[in-house]
Amino acid sequence: MSKVLSLLSMLAIVSPGFSQNSIQSDFFEKVPYVGAFDGSNDWTSGWTEWDPINANYPAPTETKGNGVFTRAGGLHITTDETWSGVLTLDGWVYVDEGATLTIDPGTIIRGTNKSALIVERGGMIMAVGTANNPIVMTSAQGAGLRSNSDWAGLVLCGKAPNNLPGGEGIAEGGIESPYGGADPHDNSGKIKYLRIEFPGYEVATDKEINGLTFCSVGDGTEIDYVQVSYSGDDAYEWFGGTVNARHLVCLATEDDNFDTDNGYMGMVQYGVTARDSSIVDTDAANGFESDNDADGSEFDPKTHAIFSNITSIGPAVSATEPAVLRPKHAEGAAMRIRRNSRLQVWNSIFAGWGRGLRLESNRGFEAARSDSLTVQYCIIAGVRGEYFKTDVSAGVGAVRSWYFFGDRDNDTLPANTDLMLEDPFHYTAQNFQPKAGSPVLNRSCWYEPTGIDDRSRMSADNLVSNYPNPFNGITHLDVEVEQSTPVSVQVFDLTGKMVASLYEGVMQPGRTTLTFNAENLARGMYIGKVVTGKQETVFKMIAR
Repeated sequence: MSKVLSLLSMLAIVSPGFSQNSIQSDFFEKVPYVGAFDGSNDWTSGWTEWDPINANYPAPTETKGNGVFTRAGGLHITTDETWSGVLTLDGWVYVDEGATLTIDPGTIIRGTNKSALIVERGGMIMAVGTANNPIVMTSAQGAGLRSNSDWAGLVLCGKAPNNLPGGEGIAEGGIESPYGGADPHDNSGKIKYLRIEFPGYEVATDKEINGLTFCSVGDGTEIDYVQVSYSGDDAYEWFGGTVNARHLVCLATEDDNFDTDNGYMGMVQYGVTARDSSIVDTDAANGFESDNDADGSEFDPKTHAIFSNITSIGPAVSATEPAVLRPKHAEGAAMRIRRNSRLQVWNSIFAGWGRGLRLESNRGFEAARSDSLTVQYCIIAGVRGEYFKTDVSAGVGAVRSWYFFGDRDNDTLPANTDLMLEDPFHYTAQNFQPKAGSPVLNRSCWYEPTGIDDRSRMSADNLVSNYPNPFNGITHLDVEVEQSTPVSVQVFDLTGKMVASLYEGVMQPGRTTLTFNAENLARGMYIGKVVTGKQETVFKMIAR
């Protein structure tokens, strides 16, 4: 076994535990990397489209809908129905309670202006494509003429809980569908290998239809492999509910990529977002935006969604490209957590955003202190403005310290290139894979190398304390022994190479303070090792 593996194996035993919360749910695949990709498997391959503006789609042969944009007058599907081929969607089409709409693999649905497909509470959609034959919902416009908001989008309404008064809401955008209930396991159907292109329609300020909207959708619903491209509002928005999802893609969204509200409590693993610096909403466009509700109330259930393994690429390729960020991109944050939300973001990376973490709620920050709201095992890189911004009374320093607290294992990097991703800013042919040696590999909360018997190792708290950690340039180690004893204190890099010998000799009883100077070493994780006559301790040291 290599020296570094042995050291890391010991580290898995002696490091203090992180706040586990629900990240240990069986829903999550326990992968060793942060971000959405492992360096070899590209789960976006085959079914996604990175240049939908110029994609060639066949002409429709049939129309679904009656051209009416009201719930009373729109087309209602009342019995089971199957769609296939190339279709025009014209008007608001509702799948009523008790009916199931099945959409065959390879079906192409081309929406006219403002058109939407709405699955009512108690209705179901079975839109299951394949990696080689995805379902596409796109614009009625021809190649080269398509743009954000060419049609409205897909809305699912369910019977799961939310925190609205009375537990019931009405879907935004004028479609007037009720949603909400008491069944967290409600089933609205199954969606897999689906592309939604050029949706997003704003009826009035803050009254929009998003690319894919989940209104109190239950976790009996299956969502996997969905791409929302060029949405004129949010790519995905959740209003309450418990639905889980995997493999969500956002391309060139105008507003937020992932927007969680009104007590959404689901889990999402694997997501990738790619912004376009020339496309932005009239509001600040964020990677995450999250609220408990519009008033930041204490209403239950709290918005407590858990996201893991997100690769979130913002609008700024570098510190100079584009030379000036559009104002609403400059105001946009990788994570904007506000209004008493309990959002959790784990094992994720963010690059090229106007701001980093923006935490706005005093109540939310109090929840953060107990990690009910949390950001853990995340990296924020290449931010053009502030890495941390807050309105909480504790101040930005408190938020920064909370983010960097050792057990959360978060990091910031000055440049996007420090993440060592292949080509994440190539708008029509992105490659989000990490290169060999990337800091996103072997880093997640589940990364636990094993291989030796560490039962005799003592906790670092009993022998050595390291402060500050993470650190910038210089950090200190206090080693405390009860009696005169031989002590060795060394620091290793992740290849197992010793980079510093801080002490070698007999240490007298009491506390001895040592200094580790990493100013000339690369940023990243190092392994400290303290050996006395009868015990050995290994611990992480993060150089920024």
